[in-house]
Order: sequence, then C-alpha cells, then structure tokens
Amino acid sequence: MNKKQPPKSPLSAKSKEDYRLLADRVLSQAARGRMTLEMLRDVASLLIHFSGCDAVEAMYRERRRFFHCDARRGETPPFFCAVTRMEGAPDLSLFYKLHNAPAEVDLRGLFDPPSAVQGPKRRAYQGRFWRRSDETAAPAPDAFGALAVFPLTFGMETRGVLGLFYREAMTIPASTMEQLSEAMAIIGLALSHNQAQFELRERVKELMCMYGIADLAAKSHQPMAFLLGRIVRLLPPAYLYPEITEARIVFDKSSYETPGFRESDFMQRADLVVGEAHRGRVEVAYLESRPELDEGPFLDEERHLIDSVAREVALLIERRQAEKEQEKLQEQLRHADRLATIGQLSAGMAHEINEPLTGILGFAELLKDTPAMPEQALADIGRIETAALHAREIVRKLLLFARQIPPKRKPVDVNAIVEEVLSFFRVRLARQNIRTECRLTPALPAIYADEAQIRQVAVNLVVNAVQAMTGGGALTVVTEQRENEIRLAVQDTGVGMSDAVREKIFLPFFSTKEVGQGTGLGLSVVHGIVKSHHGRIDVASQPGQGSTFVVVLPVLQEDHGR
Repeated sequence: MNKKQPPKSPLSAKSKEDYRLLADRVLSQAARGRMTLEMLRDVASLLIHFSGCDAVEAMYRERRRFFHCDARRGETPPFFCAVTRMEGAPDLSLFYKLHNAPAEVDLRGLFDPPSAVQGPKRRAYQGRFWRRSDETAAPAPDAFGALAVFPLTFGMETRGVLGLFYREAMTIPASTMEQLSEAMAIIGLALSHNQAQFELRERVKELMCMYGIADLAAKSHQPMAFLLGRIVRLLPPAYLYPEITEARIVFDKSSYETPGFRESDFMQRADLVVGEAHRGRVEVAYLESRPELDEGPFLDEERHLIDSVAREVALLIERRQAEKEQEKLQEQLRHADRLATIGQLSAGMAHEINEPLTGILGFAELLKDTPAMPEQALADIGRIETAALHAREIVRKLLLFARQIPPKRKPVDVNAIVEEVLSFFRVRLARQNIRTECRLTPALPAIYADEAQIRQVAVNLVVNAVQAMTGGGALTVVTEQRENEIRLAVQDTGVGMSDAVREKIFLPFFSTKEVGQGTGLGLSVVHGIVKSHHGRIDVASQPGQGSTFVVVLPVLQEDHGR
C-alpha cells in the first residue's frame, strides 16, 4: 500500500503576477515610512492572507532595537499580531530548533555578523515548529505540520528571520520556495527602506523644531514670556504622535503650556539649568497609551530632542539675563556720567550764586538797622533773609554733593550724633504723632569721619522718614556693630516706595514730594557722603509698608587715631 502524500501548500497555486502584486503592496507600505512596529504588523497580515498559513512569526533587528512579531489566523479577528520591543538580543530558539535542518545552517548567528546564512547560502528550510518553553499561549511542539523559514536581509547583512507555519502537514515545492525567497528578499529591503523613510521624516520634524527655536531666539526684543510661549508650541509637532502630544515649559514660578496639556503616565522631562541653578523644566506628555519603544513610548531621538530644547532654552535665558545685566551696567555708567556732570555744574553754579546771596544778606542786615523802619517792612526783610539763607543752604548741599567742601575727619561717636539729632526732632515728632524707638548698641566703636557730614546723614534720613509718615507712625533708629562695620538703620512705617522709585531715590533733584516741599538733594547728599567715607547704603521698601535705610561704615582703624 502506498503511503499517502501530504497535500501541497496553497502557495503552489500562486502565479508570478500574484508575487509581483505582493511585492508592490509591501513596497507601497514601506514608502509611507511608518514605525517598524506598524510595518511588521502589516507585513504579517499580508503574508497570512497571501500564503494561507496559520501563523507568521518574525524577529527583526533595527539598530539597537529588536522586534518580535507573532501573527495568527483566528476566527475573530481574522488574525492576531503582537509586536513588542525586545531588550537585548532575541531568543532565536524557535527558529534554529528545526527538525532535519542542515548542519551547516546556524540561524543563531543571524544577529551576529558575519552570519552563517549569507550570500549564495541564503535559502529557506522546512521543518517542524518548536516553541519556546516560556510561551504560555503557544501550541504544543507538534501543533504545526509544516514550516518555512527565511532570513530577512538588506544587502549582505541579515537583520532578522521570518517563518510561515501551517497546522497541517504539507509540501512546499522547490519552485514555490524560490519565489518565496525572492519575496522575502523584497520584504527585507522594504523594511530597511521603511526605516530610512521613517527616520528621515522624524529628523526633519526635529530639525524644524530646533530651527524654530533658533529663529525665535534671534528675536531678542520680544519678552521672555512671549518666546517661551512660542517655543512650547513647537514641541508637539516634532514628536512621533503629535495628535496626542502636549507640552509645558516651567520657568521659575511661571508655566507656559499648550492648550490641552495635563499630567499623564507617559511623560518626558528635561531640566532647565541656567548657570548652575535649576530654574525649571521642559515636559512633553502623551495623553494616551502607545506601544513601548526606547524610553516608554518615546524614541531615543526624542530624548535627545527634549534635552537639546532644554539646553537651548537655558542658553536663551542666560543671554537674556546677560543683556539685562549689560543694560543695567550701561545705565549705571550713564548715571555716573550724569552725576559727574551735575557735580561739575553744581560747583560752578554754587560759587556764582554765593556772591549775590552774600550781597542780599548783607544789605538785608543794613536795611534792618534803618531807623523808623515800619513793622511790615521789617517782616518783609526777615522773609528776604529766610529765603536767602534757604538758597545758601541749597548751595552748601550742592558743594557738598560735588565734594567741593574739604572734609575734616576725626574719630566720631555715631551714638552721640544719633541722640543729638533725635533731640532736635523730639517736638516735631510728638506734634506729628510719631512714636520713636531708639536702640543704640553700648560701647559702639568710633568711626573715622567728618562729624558734620555724618550728622547731615542722620538728619536727612530722619527728615526723609518723618516726611513719609504724614499721618503718624513709628520711627525706629538702631545702631550696631557687625565685624569691622558700624550699621545705622533708620526705619519708618510710612508710605513706602515702589521698585521704580527706589532705583531713583539717590539721583540729584529726584523727589516724589510736592513742588516747594523739598530740593531732591537730601538722599543724594547722603549717598555722596556715605560713598566718600568708603561705606554703602542699603534700602528696603514696599508700598504701604514703610522703608528702612541702612548706612554701613567702616570701624575706626588704629592708624587713624594716631
């Protein structure tokens, strides 16, 4: 009795035109340049329908990624395909544990070039399917009656293997195997072409993002909030799934987001490090789950992109801060130049004005000595003297500001000066309902200074505080020593100052008072005196919360007292 021959594979009925159509469909899919995951899934679907097999299994290497595709024919849906990213080199035991495979064929070497299956030896083999022991849903080892295995190649490089499995035992003619081998060669080429198209498109998107950031960075005249708001919009289109991608840039206490941003389980983050300080972060979120890739659902290239964006944003912030510092320095230079010019003008004007003032005061004294001078005339002469003395005081302050009055320096007791000045103001403070608190550090070291000028500093600071408390309040004066410095603090509970006003208070003739209520020289004189004594003056103020002026002067050194 003759042994019954197994039936022929459904592939035996396929014509060359059928194979050509299969190749066309595979190449058209590759031209779309999609993820390898999607391409493998579509290839498996095409092969199940084309070959009539019951399962397609493939392992494929793409740079550092390894993919496993397992597609099976079923009732609902027609086939099942699971494509995952594999860590490390794949287990190829399901392909090399083949019955009757020729000894010289070692499919384990497919991922370790040079492969044992290359060049003229590249062929396909039939045999029984042997599943891995860790596959829980796999059929029994003898569940498949026929198997055809093919290498997936690109040029002389073997990048993967693909198997067609039939549950029934059947024969696949040599001619059919040859046609299948040619089709698999086209599939290997298509996978490589698809990868190149996909990577090219993703690189173009990333370059467009970086170009957009560079273009925005060139527009340095725009506010930082405008620039960060525009940059954050460039991120979603640069990612693999722009339709579900949102982004956010957090900088200091501000946040710039795309309209649909929200926290999700699928996020990439990169820190914003400006100088050596952590100032914020750049975040990209997928709002829906996507297949596992290099970093969760994100590509390695997208990690490089978000890190590059964070670096560019940090550099942009650094440049903007440097520009502001440069503008501030230039303004300080202009300010210094104005002060120098005003000082020169003040000195000349003061000497010119002093002469007529001396004449006015002298003739006023003579007029007062005139016999039978009416009372009204005497009162008017008194007003003339008062106005002339006020003008001479302004001249004296101008000369002091211009440093035309030679200082007379000696050891000075700051506590004594403070007590003296407060005694002058005691009546005025009580009349204006201003409480006074004086905390003077005992045995405060002396400073080497011009006593009259230090008294002027104290007077001007107290006057400034009193004028800020028109409705009453509290005046606190404190002296203390910190290391080699004496600190004199004058604090009020008055109207306070805005940042804009605080930046201008030491400018000559700058005043927030009504016309006729002040010369605008009081604080500028204080600033000039303190600087001439190698000290500094710090100001803290908030609108509605009062102001604190702290004068810091060096302690008297021994050589000054000799």
